[in-house]
Amino acid sequence: MLTISGCASAPARTPGTYVSQSEPVYLITEAQADRILVDAMNVEFGSDPIVRVEHPNKGYQATIKFLFDSHQIVATMVPSKGRSGDGSVQDGYYFNVTHSGTMPLSGMSRSKRLRERLSQAATALSPSVPAAR
Repeated sequence: MLTISGCASAPARTPGTYVSQSEPVYLITEAQADRILVDAMNVEFGSDPIVRVEHPNKGYQATIKFLFDSHQIVATMVPSKGRSGDGSVQDGYYFNVTHSGTMPLSGMSRSKRLRERLSQAATALSPSVPAAR
């Protein structure tokens, strides 16, 4: 009984990716950002359930499980403004990936791979630009 209760304790929270003003912005539309998220989540978590999230930003959540452990990974598209090469400020998005749960090693590696997939797909449509302050 003690062994089970020890494993079933509150989930350990591990830090995901901290988002700051220096996050790269991709000058893409909301539809493009959503398609990038859907495709990346399906590739990374195709066998796990994926759920749409709406608040505070639109995105998707996947939960990975092993025995009594689970880990949630959330990827969202955050509306932002970026400064293009000519100095003009344009609308775009950056991607935020966070994770929490009781599988920190798996969660961190899957979060990192997801972030790389998002970056590669977005860069194929629009090079990243600095956030407009």
